[in-house]
Amino acid sequence: MGIHYEKTKIHWNYYLAIETDFEHISRYIEFSEENNNTFSIELARIIMSASQEVDVIMKGICKLLGNKKADNINEYGDVIKEKLDGLINEEVFISRYGMRSTPWLNWHNKGENPLWWKANNKIKHQRVSHFREANLKNAFNALGALLIANVYYYKLDKEKEAGKEVSWKDVTDNLDAGGTFMKLKDEYYSVVMHFN
Repeated sequence: MGIHYEKTKIHWNYYLAIETDFEHISRYIEFSEENNNTFSIELARIIMSASQEVDVIMKGICKLLGNKKADNINEYGDVIKEKLDGLINEEVFISRYGMRSTPWLNWHNKGENPLWWKANNKIKHQRVSHFREANLKNAFNALGALLIANVYYYKLDKEKEAGKEVSWKDVTDNLDAGGTFMKLKDEYYSVVMHFN
């Protein structure tokens, strides 16, 4: 008997893989303000993986918003500011460690990209002199930005498919996102699970 497969959520599955790796790091680096600048090869890998996937998903978001030409972080920012500016103010949380951040906030400043994105570029192109940018703070923000991008992408995709607006709860339920390590606002979930 054959196996039946439905369409997979490839971007979401990739996010979950990176998130699991990040959660595992918490066994070795305490997630606390005192360790924001702690850097490592594993954190570099998280930042670079998350940032690369953000690039892919932001391109997809721009296409879903009707802009097929946006091809880099500056162009993505222009499209988002014009058509989806709520994304910029989204916060991410890891309640277990009392962590919260707004990883896209720098897009409110004209011509400025998120700090974690700049860190990714420094790690990628000038690793020897900027390896300290591969730190806990930048990893948390890069992964948080990826979570936000994922949920927005799947909301837009589901709305396009349904031909109508869908709720955040419908999106997170469809992604089975209630049990993730990192979260968005509580009202985005049908069931909120906190790990205290």
